[in-house]
Amino acid sequence: MAKLRLQYIHEYVDRHGKVRRYFRHRNVKGPLPGIPGSAEFMAAYQKFLGVDTHACPARHLGSALPGSFGALINEFYGSRPFLNLKQSSRHTYKCVLEPLAAKHGHRDARKLDHKTASTLIEDIGATKPAMANLTRSVLKRVMQYGIKAGYVDANPFIGIDRHKVGSFHCWTEGELQQFEQRWPMGTRQRLAFELLLRTAQRGGDVVKMKRSDIVNGELHVIQQKTGVELYLPVAPELERALRAYPANGLTLIARGDGRPITRAGLQRMMCHAVEAAGLPPRCLPHGLRKACLRRLAESGATEKQIASWSGHKSPQEVARYTAAADQRQLAKDAISRGRK
Repeated sequence: MAKLRLQYIHEYVDRHGKVRRYFRHRNVKGPLPGIPGSAEFMAAYQKFLGVDTHACPARHLGSALPGSFGALINEFYGSRPFLNLKQSSRHTYKCVLEPLAAKHGHRDARKLDHKTASTLIEDIGATKPAMANLTRSVLKRVMQYGIKAGYVDANPFIGIDRHKVGSFHCWTEGELQQFEQRWPMGTRQRLAFELLLRTAQRGGDVVKMKRSDIVNGELHVIQQKTGVELYLPVAPELERALRAYPANGLTLIARGDGRPITRAGLQRMMCHAVEAAGLPPRCLPHGLRKACLRRLAESGATEKQIASWSGHKSPQEVARYTAAADQRQLAKDAISRGRK
């Protein structure tokens, strides 16, 4: 029988031993009645999902002038390229487009030339380079739709360079050992550490992992960001950490009271643990994902083998995550050649 998998659902066992479920995503939360898949459960779920869809509400620009930038955005919201996006991606698009619609919605879409588009992206990039890159990508797709819909003749965002953004620090072996010494097996901090390091998954996926997802020594993961399905062998160190920390909830890592922990909660806990271990602030949870992939690369794993853990689809992404291992191996090769 197929297992029903829905986003943003959190489960916990109350003090009477009954499983409770509730919806929580951003600022929307509430209890979910009945059994997953039942009419009352799905009705409540759809209601919460509908509210969350408008967490960054779209301005229905019915009064926007024909041919204006606002009218283009409004029409884009009803287009197939937008409706084909995942719910989370629609939310992201709206959060990018709504401020622009409020500020520039009255302007003629045809007057948004390459120079104006470049200035718009540069202004954002001066303080928020990552947001500038996101805005560039979203508007590039909107204007591509605008060409087909007859709003514009060319896409002014083509040719605009991406801003350079920082990358997450990959934990060194010394930093990994320092954390392990401060937080031994049996602590919740060590369990979180092992889950992030031994599975190479993002924090948002780690907090959703359940004990029922482990079958015959394999951890079943469906990545929230990409939708990629993975089956990962449970490493001996992770198995030790799971046995050492007493289980009091459905998820592999939870709050102290056994209730599900959020990605933000996991981030805060790990940042406090890093500080207590005397490690620098650059040692973020996502850097443990990079450390796992670096170790795989250093052990001689191929790109396909590394991607089977990370879920990446392009060699470029794998290469970006394993750059530290490449440098280390090249340095070893260089010194060995120099000794001949």
